[in-house]
Amino acid sequence: METEHGFLLKTRGEDICQLGTNDNPPEINIYKHIRMNGKRITNYSKLPRFPHEVANKLYVGQNPRKILNGYLPTLKSKTEGRRANSKSGFIVSASSEYSRQFRAENVFNNIYTFGCGDGAGGEWTTNSETTNFWIQIKCPDMVRVWKVRLRGRESNTQRIFSWRTEASIDGQTFTVLYEAPQPSFLGNEIQDFSIDTQNRYNYYRLFRLEGEKTNPGLSFMQLFIYSE
Repeated sequence: METEHGFLLKTRGEDICQLGTNDNPPEINIYKHIRMNGKRITNYSKLPRFPHEVANKLYVGQNPRKILNGYLPTLKSKTEGRRANSKSGFIVSASSEYSRQFRAENVFNNIYTFGCGDGAGGEWTTNSETTNFWIQIKCPDMVRVWKVRLRGRESNTQRIFSWRTEASIDGQTFTVLYEAPQPSFLGNEIQDFSIDTQNRYNYYRLFRLEGEKTNPGLSFMQLFIYSE
């Protein structure tokens, strides 16, 4: 069958589909729902070009979505050492801690209580370190991060102003994911920083090149990952 302007199929006066149009190239227009009866549609484009196009399984699998909820759970440690953290698979460490009231786990508790220690809230601060100090989270799985959320000390003093985020697969060799322009002060407001990486890691740390005197630190840190 060959036509100049296409072939229109109608049922009870209603358009069903049109094979071919005046457009160049011509199209097939469908005006009703399509029932596949358990069959598949195959051999369509691997890479959709427009927002309204269908995406195949291969394309969806290779393009993970950003998860908008934070990846790190609330971590509490009311014992000496890091045994409580290892139960969840997440292990926190830092270059130093000022005291038990200002330990590294406080940063990952998702709550804040000023000056409260033993993992119930509060902040992490260094033990008088103002250069080349860090806080680190080891994740139980390899994940790809697209954003990190940070908050400095509640007092908005003893801030961190020169820092970068790093990642590793062995805890020894770290790759820089994001280096903040100087100065980038981490005060008492939550700030989000986008990270562009195609790789997955299980160690993530915030490395501080320099901070204000005397005990710079954080009150919150959260990672956001892709759905891989």
